[in-house]
Parts: sequence; structure tokens; C-alpha cells
Amino acid sequence: ARTVALTENVQLYTTAISAAAALGDHERALDLVARMNQAGVRPNKKTLTALMGACISGRKYEAAAEIFSKIKNPDGHAISVGLQALCMSGNFDSAVELITDQRSGQKTLSGKQVMSGFNSLLQSALESGEYDIAREALTSLLQAGYIPSKFTFQAMAEGLNLHRDMPRTAALLKARQRSLPSEGTFDFLLFVLDSLEARKLTVNTEFYSSILVLGAELGGLEMRISSILTRSRKNSNQKEVKVSLEPTDVVAESRLILWEELYKNYSTLKEDLSNGAQLPSVRVPASKQFGRVLAAENAVSYRGRVSAGSRRR
Repeated sequence: ARTVALTENVQLYTTAISAAAALGDHERALDLVARMNQAGVRPNKKTLTALMGACISGRKYEAAAEIFSKIKNPDGHAISVGLQALCMSGNFDSAVELITDQRSGQKTLSGKQVMSGFNSLLQSALESGEYDIAREALTSLLQAGYIPSKFTFQAMAEGLNLHRDMPRTAALLKARQRSLPSEGTFDFLLFVLDSLEARKLTVNTEFYSSILVLGAELGGLEMRISSILTRSRKNSNQKEVKVSLEPTDVVAESRLILWEELYKNYSTLKEDLSNGAQLPSVRVPASKQFGRVLAAENAVSYRGRVSAGSRRR
């Protein structure tokens, strides 16, 4: 009878802790766990998972990560919440290790939970400026055979604080330029495009527009590359895209230049483009948001363009 009573008490406490988590009241959740211990009721896996959620809601990410480390043989839900805790506390190495284990045979998570974990890792790493971690996460996601969802693109856009539309006024443009993203952001975005095209995958419409908007805001080389991206998108029905900067009758030996390579070595590669070198396709599916795409492409067009930024590499 005592065992039944304790089990019922665990369930009651767990329900109360989950309610505290929903309210973002981590202090209430911790108090409930303390009362459990005083009453001789031992928290179980579900209780600790609920407590993790409460700490995350209360922005106590390190505490949540510490709680996760105490859960023995966590189930899929506990791992999902634990991944969030590790990412938000900046413990990226442990997060990468945890999600890599799911690809190496220790399959506790469902495919949906794995994707959610990758999305959390991408967003948190980018918010912290950990571009190498974000690159590793995206590469692992693709190598595991997953296809980025709209939530994956949304996670990356939010992690980088990207804007989907051009500012409507000069004052707003200047305000944005005072808080431009850190160096490495544009490189990462081009890396995403290269990674997607390597698997012939499409890029989310709003994410593509955000890349162009950032290029327009930065100006200089970033705007030039963005302008070339638009030409590639318009020719995406071709397997590879030839982009000539100037009219020429010279045909060089065909070779493919990746977007990130072009950005980093534009001064030496622009002549190759003039001589017929090829660039990867940019596959943007038609959608209801296509008007946003056209507006973003117009913003980086060099035909009567509106002046944006002036930063140059």
C-alpha cells in the first residue's frame, strides 16, 4: 500500500512540476522537488524531465543541464529536453556528442525529435557566434539523410537575427546597419547554400530572401555576391549556371566555383566568371511568399539599385 501511495505521490508531484514549468515558475518547481525529498518520495525520470523544462522556462539553463546529467537511461523526451538545456547553456560539445550518438546506433529519439535537436543546436550555436559548431550540425544533419524543414531554416534565421524584408525607410536602414551581424555570418549563409546544392535540395523562400536582404544591408562585396545569387536562382532549371560579369568570347575550361569560395576569393575568381566558370544553382521553390523574393532580388540588383551599405572586404 505504501508503494502504491508513493507512486501516486510521484505522479501528483510530477503533474504539479509540469504545471509550474508551463508557467515558467522554476522556483515553484524546485520547491516541489524539495518537498518530495522531505516526504521520502523519490523523483523519477518524468519528474526530472519536468523539472528540466521548468528551469528552461525560467532561463536557468545551466541548472537544467545539470539535472539532465543526473537522469540515468533517459528516454526520448528527456533527451530532447536535455538537448535544449545543453544548447541553451552553451554546452555545445556535449550537445553535439549527444545528437551524434543518435546517428551511431543509440537510437532513443524519433526522427522528429532528432530534427528538433539539430534545430536547437543550430539556433543556439549561431546566437553564440559558434559558426564551426553550426557548420558541424548542418553537415551532420545532411549526412544523416535528413532534409532541412521550414523550422530548420527558421532556427538559423532567428539564430542570426536575419530580416526577411528590406527596411521601408532610410532611417530604419541606418538603424539596422548599426547592429549588423558579426563577421562570419555571410560566409555561413553561403556555406548553407553550397551544402544544400551538394544534395540538390531547395532553400526556403524566406531564408533565401533574408540572405539577399543582408547582402543589400551590408553593401560592397556582399551585395555583389547577392546579385550573382539572383542570376543563379533565375537559371536554376540548369544543372550548373554560367555567370559572365562582362561580355567575352573566351571560353575557359569549365569548373565549378562554390559560393563561399567565390566570396572569399572574389578578386582572383571574378575573371574566371568572366571566362565562363560555373556556379552552383540556387533552388527556390515557388510559393505564396514569392513576392518577397522578387523584392529582395530587386534590392540587390545593379540596375538602378538603391544604395544600401558600403562595407567591403
